[in-house]
Amino acid sequence: MISLKKNDKIIIIVAIVIVIIAGVGIAMYQSPEAPSYPSQSMSEGKQTYDVKWTLRNGSVSAVSEFADKTKPYEGNITLPAPNIKTIMFNLTWTDDHMTLLKRRGLDTLYLEVTLPNGDSFTASNTSAPKTGDGSVVEAVSLNIIPPVMQIQANNSQDAQTKLQEQSVYDDSFTGKNIHFNVSVQIGELRFLKKMRDKGNSFDLAVSYQYYEASLLQGNTTTTTTGLDNGTTVPEDPWANIVTPPYISMIVNTGCGRFV
Repeated sequence: MISLKKNDKIIIIVAIVIVIIAGVGIAMYQSPEAPSYPSQSMSEGKQTYDVKWTLRNGSVSAVSEFADKTKPYEGNITLPAPNIKTIMFNLTWTDDHMTLLKRRGLDTLYLEVTLPNGDSFTASNTSAPKTGDGSVVEAVSLNIIPPVMQIQANNSQDAQTKLQEQSVYDDSFTGKNIHFNVSVQIGELRFLKKMRDKGNSFDLAVSYQYYEASLLQGNTTTTTTGLDNGTTVPEDPWANIVTPPYISMIVNTGCGRFV
């Protein structure tokens, strides 16, 4: 049996006490709760959709009325579409009273238009010989250029909803009155025949061109922010416990052989 000196006994006792304290500390130690991270991606998942502008044609119901020689016919029309590029006015009629082999007594009709922006014009023409047909054709160009647009949305349905809200970039003519007058000047010079000619029936057709927005199919890009799907959550910083330095000190001093 090994005989221990007094100093050795003190060292052994101190070592045993240290080991007991260290063991109790390790047994009672609890790792701090690791910070929680979302299991799902924090990506916004936004897609960018390009907007395509297409030039469309539209028209309103034709106006069929009578222009009296004593009083112009007055009326209003409205255009239902936004983003109007051009408006075409086409006034047509047939002279119902002509003389001398239908070469004289030809009536002249006038079309006067006032636009919602305050612009106006007046145009006229005289009935054609023999047929008595006449027309006034006038085009108004608004010189608008649709903007380059992109829409960010979660999906195509969301993009369509946003497109409806953003596709109107010019509504200065939409649903607003376009005022017009149609008047007639009788061509017949003889008093009795001039008295008999009351005026002319006419038809006014109005067509227009407008820009319509749509999503450009097959041309989308995805932009994300935050953590992408599959991102590895950082490891628990307390997962790998390092051996306390005082245990190494005990071993290095040689006391471990007595434990």
